[in-house]
Order: sequence, then C-alpha cells, then structure tokens
Amino acid sequence: MVDITLKQCRYFKAVALKGGITPAAQFIGISQPAVAQAIAKLEDQTGLVLFRRVHARGMELTAQGTEFLRYADQMLAYADQMGVAVADIAAHRVGTLRLGCFQSIAPFFLARILSEYPNENPGVVLDVHERLQDELLAALGQNEIDLAILYDLRIDYTRFNIWPLATAYPYLIVPPDHRLATRKNISISEIDGEDFVLFDAPRSREYFLNVFAQFGIAPKIAFRSSSIESVRCNVANGLGISLLSMKPAENTTYDGGQVVPIRIDEKLPPTNIVMASRIDAPENSLVGSFVTFCQALFENKQSPVLRTKKNLEK
Repeated sequence: MVDITLKQCRYFKAVALKGGITPAAQFIGISQPAVAQAIAKLEDQTGLVLFRRVHARGMELTAQGTEFLRYADQMLAYADQMGVAVADIAAHRVGTLRLGCFQSIAPFFLARILSEYPNENPGVVLDVHERLQDELLAALGQNEIDLAILYDLRIDYTRFNIWPLATAYPYLIVPPDHRLATRKNISISEIDGEDFVLFDAPRSREYFLNVFAQFGIAPKIAFRSSSIESVRCNVANGLGISLLSMKPAENTTYDGGQVVPIRIDEKLPPTNIVMASRIDAPENSLVGSFVTFCQALFENKQSPVLRTKKNLEK
C-alpha cells in the first residue's frame, strides 16, 4: 500500500492550482525545495507522472495528475471533516450516549428526553434501553450502558455514582365505586384487609411489602402485575385497590375505566428517582451535560406525587 500523507496531497494540490513550484511555495508559505521534494517523492512512491514540466509556463497536470487530483481533493476534504469532528468531540457536541431507563419510569419521562435532548444536542446519539432495576444495574456494571434512570433501591454507592432527579411519594388508587373513593386522604391503616393489586416489579414489590410490614397491615393480594397500567386497569375494574408511586397525568385507564387517586396521611418511605453510572466506567464526556439536562427536565415535570429538591425547598 502506498503511504501518501496529507502534506503531500496539500503540496500537490497547491502546485496543480498555482501551476508551478514557486507560486505554490509562496501560497503555502514554505520553501520551494520542500515543495519540490514532496512532489518528487509523491511521484516516486506512486509511480505516476503527475506533472508535465513546460518551459516558461511552469507545470501542467498530466492525465494521471488530473485523476490523482480528484482523489487528493477527497482525502483533504475528509481530513477537514475530521478536524471539525475532533473539535466537536472535544467540545462535547457529538458522540453516543447509552442510556438505560427503568420500565415504570420510562412512560413518564423517556419520550420527552428523546424529543427535547436532540434539539439542544443534534450531534449526540442516544442509544436507549428499557429494563428492570436489577437488569439496569447489571448493564451498568458490565459497561453495556453509560447511564441509567432508576429508583434508588438497594444501590451500592461504592460502585455507582448517583445524581438525584426527583422523589416519588406513594398514593392510593381505588375504583370510583369504592367506599374510600370520596375521600381526599386516608390513613394507611384503612386499607388493612382490602383486596390489593400489587405492582410486582422486582425491588418495587419489596418496597410495597415493606410498607405493609412497617405499618402492620395485611391487604389481600388479589392480582399481581409488573405493568403499572395493568395494575391501574385491574383497580378500575374492581379487582382491588393499589399503592403506586408514579402518577399518570389522567385518571383514565387504557381500557376506558377510571381510578381515583387518594393521598396517604402517613409519611410513607418515598422512592427516589436517580441517575446512576458506574464509578470506574470509561470516561464519557457527554455524561455531565446529559445529567444536567435530565435534572432540569425532571424539575419542570409537574405531578402531585413527584417532587424535586427545588420543590421540596418551597
């Protein structure tokens, strides 16, 4: 393979454009011998006759030289593009960010991230994966993703960086004809013995069961689902009541039913929503700015059960 340098291509193009060694050297701002040596070496390396030396008229491209100029132009253009790309990478304007998001959080925020972040960062590609909590932590640990949006449930702080995004506070949902449906708030003890639809995703399941144990109540598990919307549909259809942390904007369910949200009097353990990365992960310069973007997005998301640090300070 012929080892042709960008410098040779630039010198060759200058001679082709200016028609001689002297004007090319003046145009580039280097010595004439340097240009002459570069052209001679280029012809020797390629075995091509690139120029015809014409007395009094300088140097003219041969047919081989004209064809070679076409490829030299392409090579120089690619080099210029690479220079721009390097500057963009250094300024954190381009790259790929591998993002994981917990499945029950994704419907509330992920679409806004995917629609708004590229508007501010058109050169950044988001490679997104929706997974469960343990799957996200495993993916972070194996460097399959750079960041994850998930709940702060049993995260090992010695292995992961954590950035707070928001705090979700549990609330009760009941069907419209339930005895509690007209109440604005209730004590958690009032659901003792009720038929209950459990949000049965890993870690979330343990969270709600721990709430029951903490307050000494024992709702009867009538149905389990790892889908928030499935939980809401079953409540709307009278299979039981449920506790959830994330609240959709509307009380209508997928099947056209209704649920009634009710506040809990007691201070139930909140669920913190965080961004996490592996402490010893390879450096990705896009992480910092993306975390800042997500914190601002969560700050602007209004919900009666979702609070950010700024909201809590009010």
